[in-house]
Amino acid sequence: MCERRRFHLPSRGETREAATGLERDMRVLLLGGSNAGVYFGWAAQLQGLMPEHDITNRFLGAVGSLYGLARLQEAERRGEAPPDLVVFEYALNDVILLDAGFATTALVHDALTSVAQHCAERGVPLLFLCLRPRPTGRARVYSCVRRVERIYDGVAKAHGMARCVTLATIFGAERSEDFVDAHHLTAEASSRCAAVVAGIIASGDIPVPKRSPFHAPVFDYVPATEAQQQGRCRNVEIASTVFSGTFLELARPGSCRWPGRGRLAGAMLRSTEASGAYRVSAGSRAYAKTAQSSMREIVPNLILLHYSTRRPWADGDLEIAMPDDEGVLTALPEEKTLLPAEPTVPFAEQTLQIAGVMFWRPSFRRRWLIFLQLRLSPVR
Repeated sequence: MCERRRFHLPSRGETREAATGLERDMRVLLLGGSNAGVYFGWAAQLQGLMPEHDITNRFLGAVGSLYGLARLQEAERRGEAPPDLVVFEYALNDVILLDAGFATTALVHDALTSVAQHCAERGVPLLFLCLRPRPTGRARVYSCVRRVERIYDGVAKAHGMARCVTLATIFGAERSEDFVDAHHLTAEASSRCAAVVAGIIASGDIPVPKRSPFHAPVFDYVPATEAQQQGRCRNVEIASTVFSGTFLELARPGSCRWPGRGRLAGAMLRSTEASGAYRVSAGSRAYAKTAQSSMREIVPNLILLHYSTRRPWADGDLEIAMPDDEGVLTALPEEKTLLPAEPTVPFAEQTLQIAGVMFWRPSFRRRWLIFLQLRLSPVR
């Protein structure tokens, strides 16, 4: 039987010792996008509203639910104790990535199901906070919003979770004036968002997700420390506000081989001034990709989960390399990168820094179930 633990904060006149369930000084983990990272965002304001809790904000912008899952898996691999609550806010970024062709509904569904199962197996209550882009009237974006919200809502219902917190929950209606730009809420709107989330936490009505006995692990995060190195490679320790750990740095000619089975869903990279083009190969497939990003104009040393759109199938034979022959590399088909940029250093001086890769084992049956779910289940 699944654990149905809910929050129970001590009421007025009730001692901590008399309270059952979770105590007032909870360890709350926030996983979200750039709305959780800006100084006036909902995460910072939630911390201000609930100073009695130990709230850890592990935001990262321009990534989606796949990164949130990788973050949970990596934290456990490092031996970190599970939190008392996870607030998960990646719906808006999933919409952006789906619209841009970097994510699919199957990938989002599998990632969210795995997040719910991860929390269920560890007895951790989970709350989905579902923001969306500023309304523009574009039919394609609106379609992506509806598809993503149906997936979040469907996963929450299937696992007996609390109802998803949406902009409709927070504001009652969708308003352009609640955004400072296409993807970020204003300080006032962020404050209202934080107040709603704080109220739900204080109510104690956030259950542990129901555990599915039929769920099979479909994602594996493999860290850089497990990759087999060849040529010009070295491990470097990187500490940042969004992600810290061991990165594998490749120079030309250097390569690394990754244990793991499944489709390559993404690679956790650090883009610097020296980042450049690299090769990905698995089985009989090989292609080129760049780690250079125009987002470095805002964050010079940018840590980002680079989604794979080709998703080659690997069975212990995934290789990521920095060839020293530019002609051979440019002759390969190229996989698109989110907001790419031209390299800024000569080809021979380019490097690549990798923290880990994410493998995904999807199924044809699951894709049909997702299709039927999206077609038949309305948003709550």
